[in-house]
This record gives sequence, structure tokens and C-alpha cells, in this order.
Amino acid sequence: MRKLAIFSVLLAMAVAPSYAQDIAGTLGFDLVPGAPVFDLSNNVVDDDSDIDTALTVNNGEQFSTLIRLNGAQDLLGVTFDFSFDDAVLNVVTVRETRMDIDFSGDKSFQELNDIVGFFLDEFGSGGDGAVNKFSYTYDDGTGSITTSPGILIDLDGDGLLGFVELNDYINEFLNEFENKDVPFWTEVVAKRSGFNESVEVFDLVSAINNGGQATDNTVVLLRRPDTSATGFGFDGNAILLEVVFQAVGAGSSAITIDQASGILETFTDINSDIKTFGAGQLVTSTVTVN
Repeated sequence: MRKLAIFSVLLAMAVAPSYAQDIAGTLGFDLVPGAPVFDLSNNVVDDDSDIDTALTVNNGEQFSTLIRLNGAQDLLGVTFDFSFDDAVLNVVTVRETRMDIDFSGDKSFQELNDIVGFFLDEFGSGGDGAVNKFSYTYDDGTGSITTSPGILIDLDGDGLLGFVELNDYINEFLNEFENKDVPFWTEVVAKRSGFNESVEVFDLVSAINNGGQATDNTVVLLRRPDTSATGFGFDGNAILLEVVFQAVGAGSSAITIDQASGILETFTDINSDIKTFGAGQLVTSTVTVN
């Protein structure tokens, strides 16, 4: 039932018609995002939260961007497409909280132990690391639950858990543990009391670079039925995703967001409660490659 609820929300976000244009905030790619982090008290330190829309780089250079929704109010979820000139830029990575196999919004030692243990068991036994063999058992607050979340640890979509994927996950875990990682909005929510699960979906990098378009990038908070809707949504400047680009050709590329909509904490009906962003709320950023 938990899986069914998750996929129902994602489906609603991706395909439902949009009716009302009354969702708050400005959505765009921040090309010079600074270094936002959590402090030791788990407060967000983000001194450069404005959305910088212009950047000049050299050909071959990689650079990190953050997709920000600044000024969010009562935010429960958001979905959007983005596009760019794939003759000028390619995407290297897209991430939120990697390998969040219990949908908690942050990482735990149990998740780390099970993921690393699976990799070592496969390596030690001569296995291929196929993610469809991975299972995970944890207490979701209502009792023990066993899932098969292999797709969540397969970052490159090849069906296997490889060393590069594991290394990226471990480095992210260490950065998060040391309060050096990006404070994504779902991680901010995860630090509240109670159950604050979330889920995110975005295209594989290979698909994005095949035409320079990523569709239906979706991040949603998952409210349990016994949790009050009032106050469950997110208020403030939300960091939705980190996207690392590489310059692959001289020229200029706009990075454009469109087909953007969202849901608020009052969401109950996909036929009336999907909110669209107006054109003035969507920021276009431009990268120039020398």
C-alpha cells in the first residue's frame, strides 16, 4: 500500500491537468549557487540563495547548479521539465538524496550498512551486482517492512550496482554526516519530528543528453493519513535538485524550465488541486562557453 500511494502521487503530478495558477515562488537554475549547508544545529546556512542566471565557462569545464524554488509556501510537491542545447552542454549528474531506500529524506547507517554489504557480498561471491537481488528490511514506524528497492541504488540505469555508484553514495553520506552537503528541501523536512517521507524521480543522464531535455522531474513529500495536513508543507527557499553540467562545445545555451506545476499541503483531488506556475515565475538561465 505504501508503494501504491507513492506511485499514485507521482502519476498525479506527471499527468494530471493543471487548473489554478496560485502556487508561490520563483523556479530556476542557480548557476552560481554558493555553498549551502546545514550548521551543527541543523539550520540551513545559505548566504547566496538568489538565483544567478548567467555564467561563462571554458569548454570542457564542469560546474554545479542548483534548481531552486525560492519563496515556496505550503509546498508538498513540484514537477517540471528543463531543456538546454546539448551541442553546448551535457549533464554529468542529477541528484537529490541518493539511494534513499526508505524514503526518509536523509541517510541512515542502516541504509549504508545494507547497501555496502550487498556490494561486498556480490563482489566476494563473484556475483554481478544485479540490483534486482537487493532487498531491504526496516521499521517504518508501523512495523517491519521488506522492500525490493533495487532501482533506487541503480543510479546509471544499467541494472547493476557498480563501484562508481557506490563511491558517489559513500562520499555523499560522509558529506552529509559532516554537514558539508547540499541541504535539499526534503532533508530539511526530514529533520522535523514525526514521519516526513519523500520521493523524487528524474530521467537518466543518458536520456537527458539525448536531445537536451529532462521531463517530469518530480519531488514530493509523502504525508501519512494520520498526519495533519496543516503545517506539513514546506515554507521558504527550497533546493530541489543539484545538476552538474559539462561544457562540450563553444557557444551559448539557455537552460529553460517549463511545464512546471505543483501541489500544496491542502492537496486532496488531482482534478482540482494541481497548481501551475505562471511564466513570470519560471527563470531562464544562460551559460556561455568559450
